[in-house]
Amino acid sequence: MALDPYNVGLIALVTLATFAMRAIGAVVMARLTLGPVATAAFEAMPVAVLTAVAAPAVFLQGWPEALAGCLAVLVGLRAPMFAVIVTGLVAVVAFRMILS
Repeated sequence: MALDPYNVGLIALVTLATFAMRAIGAVVMARLTLGPVATAAFEAMPVAVLTAVAAPAVFLQGWPEALAGCLAVLVGLRAPMFAVIVTGLVAVVAFRMILS
């Protein structure tokens, strides 16, 4: 990508738009009092977004990745995040070696 005025201006505009959306969201949320249902929904959003991003990548790659993803989910129900990551990595390598 060449460093021309159009690209620099576009990057600056997107940066300002992103900052404005975050700032407006922070100001609005600071003034609202949420009920227990809305609070639970907002607390579940990061997990939902991560799942929406990761699930297609896991389940569309093949059987080794799908099995490793399922195993990582099961470990994630009881273990800390580090254990889930290590389990997922080791499982995908092992399943690739076994099934390929």
